[in-house]
Amino acid sequence: MTLLHRLASIVRWIFRRNQAERDLNDELQTFVDMAAADEIRDGATGAEARRRAAVQLGGMEQAKERVRGARHGAWLDVAGRDVRYGLRQVRRNPAFSAIAIATLALGIGGTTAMFGVFDAVLVRPLPYADADRLVMVWDWETGGTDLTSRFNSTPAEWIEWRRLNTVFTDLACTQPADATLSGHGEPELVPARKVTWTFWSVLGVQPMLGRAFTEDEDNKGVRVVIISHGLWQRRFGGASDIVGRAIPSTTSPTK
Repeated sequence: MTLLHRLASIVRWIFRRNQAERDLNDELQTFVDMAAADEIRDGATGAEARRRAAVQLGGMEQAKERVRGARHGAWLDVAGRDVRYGLRQVRRNPAFSAIAIATLALGIGGTTAMFGVFDAVLVRPLPYADADRLVMVWDWETGGTDLTSRFNSTPAEWIEWRRLNTVFTDLACTQPADATLSGHGEPELVPARKVTWTFWSVLGVQPMLGRAFTEDEDNKGVRVVIISHGLWQRRFGGASDIVGRAIPSTTSPTK
């Protein structure tokens, strides 16, 4: 049966259900009458002939259910009955239904949130060049085995590691911090990071406007900043002259 015929069958089942039921009754009744006539010709009485015909059919109601189940679109009827039954149960037990719905909503919401974190951290690749080759290095306390034993390396260690490095393409150092912006509207606390000048080349990304930090700026401790696209749009209205502009702020390390 082609897709068009299947769709036509579903449409007839939805909009001409009463007629379809009458046609089904007529067809089954015709079968029973013809089978009973054959039994009568073989010598059976009228009542016995109809009983034998019904046995051959497998039961009138059972035959109807088999035909309904074989029709295209029959699942719509089953789904409709399930929905009606569910609504009746909600009306009968509103308090229990509210608790059940709230429990389901919390469970689905929690599962969705967990999958979102799992997808972002473990499944979806990081939006950097050669993200599968990026690694992070920490110092560990002597004898430490858990995350609480891990701490950031010192600038002197990073300089020495980079000088002696023969394993990685390059190394960058970063430290979380909080920055308080001022001078452009109300003061605002935004998350920030202190990074070395190699940070952008290690990630394989470049700013949309302007340039990344230079080694000379890093060595001399020049206070330069690269802001995110979101902050640029929200705080500075996406101004094209943002490059080189002074941004009054104070920065403190995050522990």
